[in-house]
Amino acid sequence: MELEKLQKAHVAAWNEKDRAKRDELLKSIYAEDIKMYDKNFILNGTPEISDFIQKLHADPKFIFSSASDLEDLQNSARLFGKIYTSEGTINSMDFFILENGKVSHYYAFMSPE
Repeated sequence: MELEKLQKAHVAAWNEKDRAKRDELLKSIYAEDIKMYDKNFILNGTPEISDFIQKLHADPKFIFSSASDLEDLQNSARLFGKIYTSEGTINSMDFFILENGKVSHYYAFMSPE
């Protein structure tokens, strides 16, 4: 998968409020059976990830942005980002495992700024 496409679609999907548009973006880069790992939970599949994103948009100040270019290593990639919320800024590091041209496993690391 082209790294620039992955980065742009990932950031766009997490900022997209329209469910149909967001789902198309997610399907373009994530495997249908993707697993997303957070410290407190695991999400299975693009519908669960889209549901989670929808909940984040309840915060009117929620914005996700990349802080650097995506870096790749073998069948993986990482992206450092910033998440802006009503409660403050969070630093993020998203780690992706790529299989068959799509993200199959997504690890989300967060730390307050």
